Amino acid sequence: MNRGIKMSGPQSYIFKTAVRLLFFLVNVFALYLLLRGHNLPGGGFIAGLASAIALVLLSLAIGLGELHRVMRFDPMRMAAAGLAVAALTGAAPLLFGRPFLEHFDAHWTGLPLLGELHLGTALVFDIGVFLVVVGSACKVIFVLGKSTQRLRALVAEEERRYSAPVEQPIEEDTPVRTATNPSTPSTHVP
Repeated sequence: MNRGIKMSGPQSYIFKTAVRLLFFLVNVFALYLLLRGHNLPGGGFIAGLASAIALVLLSLAIGLGELHRVMRFDPMRMAAAGLAVAALTGAAPLLFGRPFLEHFDAHWTGLPLLGELHLGTALVFDIGVFLVVVGSACKVIFVLGKSTQRLRALVAEEERRYSAPVEQPIEEDTPVRTATNPSTPSTHVP
């Protein structure tokens, strides 16, 4: 099914090195956005988008195939875990007779190196949103990236996991007939 198309990135050492540095910096900035989001503008959604952009950059540098191997997790499982974290954080106050999505804070003072520390359940909710956004954005990026390279959008394991048993993939290997000789398959794909 590969049809001779490689899923590797460009062979520029400078580009790969610059993107690896940018990947780190963008994810540090995403962590900053995540941590300040429950008090100031930012939060799980925008931090998740920043991390997804970092993954897009990394996929441009090393290629989709290598990024898929490096990640070692299914992005949709990460999104499902994030949804569970966000939903449980929102529903937990119901166990104590409080309204849905009510958040609680804890304040510590006199901590070495930190001074004051304010943590709350809003941060846990934002972490769940972050995981949902990164997981779903990564899955969309992988599927679109593979389809632009004329590769199968889902590998066999993903087809078993996400497709209904009666579904047929739209990327079936059907030979294309040429206009000059309808019985001969062509290597050209429209």
